[in-house]
Amino acid sequence: MKDQIHLDPFHLQSFLAVAETLHFTSAAQSQGVSQSTISQHVSRLEEQLGTRLLARSTKSVRLTADGMALIGLARQLLQCEDSILSRFRQDAPRGTIRLGVTEDLLLTRFPEILGTFRASHPSLQITLTVGLSAHLANLLEQGELDVWCGMRRTSETRGQKLWTEDMRWYAPAGTEFPAEQSIPLVTFPDGSVTRRLAIETLNKSGRAWHLAFTSGSLGALLAAVRAGYGVTPQPAFLRNVEHLPHCAPGLLPDMPQVEFIASTRHQTAQGPEDLLIRTLCAHVPRLQPELIPL
Repeated sequence: MKDQIHLDPFHLQSFLAVAETLHFTSAAQSQGVSQSTISQHVSRLEEQLGTRLLARSTKSVRLTADGMALIGLARQLLQCEDSILSRFRQDAPRGTIRLGVTEDLLLTRFPEILGTFRASHPSLQITLTVGLSAHLANLLEQGELDVWCGMRRTSETRGQKLWTEDMRWYAPAGTEFPAEQSIPLVTFPDGSVTRRLAIETLNKSGRAWHLAFTSGSLGALLAAVRAGYGVTPQPAFLRNVEHLPHCAPGLLPDMPQVEFIASTRHQTAQGPEDLLIRTLCAHVPRLQPELIPL
């Protein structure tokens, strides 16, 4: 029976550092070790696996085919190790976070970041509720949620701001809006931030409007717009959603910006809730949406 080969996680970390930079000196600096240590780690890993992972010359470093294949596997192995250590550490955060999010956030990278958080903290359970901002805020006040993430007006102060977002009008392609025409609104029910902002904006500009379609589902609103029911006010990050045309500038008055936030019942988040919010804040560049077709 052959001796079992055990891979050293430090060797894998050194390999990944070189794979990301293609530079041994930069990899050594990022890992806080000497260049010779990085080189020894990679050489030992190649010896154990019986293959060349890096093609090295005096001028360049490049990944071999086996090196490319190892990147994903090494990351998975190191993540499993992190999960095991997190699960059994005595000080690992435990419990349940009751989280509420608005539907539009599901069209950002929020689910992906939430998955990363759960993998890093396996002892924490997260229950998820999707709804309108006003409904989620009420659930928070009633003690039925621990954290909610959604939209607020820029004049409001509750919660931790994640990012500021422009608002846009979305309407069926080719729709015209003559000054004398009443604008058919496709909106969420009364109490929604976008509905209030849209009505205030139209009233301020002197434009007539009427409710043409109301639903608590973002998907239903977007379907209604595609079907020609009217115009809906929504975040600008929806602009590349498939088959959802937006109004050309100048056809309707500009709406003010909004802010996406994370909010807790307490003025200062504590424990697991604080850990979740700090994770979201740390990933704000990723949260600012990568657009996903519906």
